[in-house]
Amino acid sequence: MQPSTIALYVTETMADWEYAYLTTQIAQAEEAKPGRFKLMFVGDGLDEVKSLGGLPVRPTADLAELVLLADSTDNTDGNADQPLAALVIPGGNRYDAGHERLLETVAKLLDRSVPVAAICGATYLMARGGLLDNRKHTSNAAVYLDMSGYAGGDNYVAAPVVTDQGITTASGIHPVAFTAEVMRLTGLYPERITNAWEQLNLTGEEMHFYELMEATNAWQKA
Repeated sequence: MQPSTIALYVTETMADWEYAYLTTQIAQAEEAKPGRFKLMFVGDGLDEVKSLGGLPVRPTADLAELVLLADSTDNTDGNADQPLAALVIPGGNRYDAGHERLLETVAKLLDRSVPVAAICGATYLMARGGLLDNRKHTSNAAVYLDMSGYAGGDNYVAAPVVTDQGITTASGIHPVAFTAEVMRLTGLYPERITNAWEQLNLTGEEMHFYELMEATNAWQKA
């Protein structure tokens, strides 16, 4: 069985704190149980970009490869696992225009039942592309998405993270809840680990640390 890919869209001014939890969790999950998932940096082309914090990031794949990957299900062992587990789109300062290829790719992935997760400024892009008009969703604020001119205002939910009809949306100040939701959607960890990890990072309470350690040890030994 081939590992499932979690694709991270890399773009100029991508917000570092909105994807760092996830990339770390993917690496740690693979260290604990290798061969299940891999991380792909995907871009609109292969040119290096800089994050909002100035971190240089170079895509390893172009957007065109995502649809090909989603269509490449290997069922030779009788287990048709999804080769593309999710596309994750971090926020940034340049989603008010452009990114047409990304929007086209998102639509194609949704048609193939591939989850798409967008946070902060990326929710503005989803709204601008009409993808939130008929889906429950959230963002940094309702008025923020209203500026996109979209028709989905009645479906706005004031919550840290919302998933509906294949699209996950989140506020930029809730990267922990966003990461936990992506972990659940992809099956990166068992639910017990994800819940403990989320509560530990949200509350800082010691009891959740011990819950996380216990759940992780049980998973690794299973």
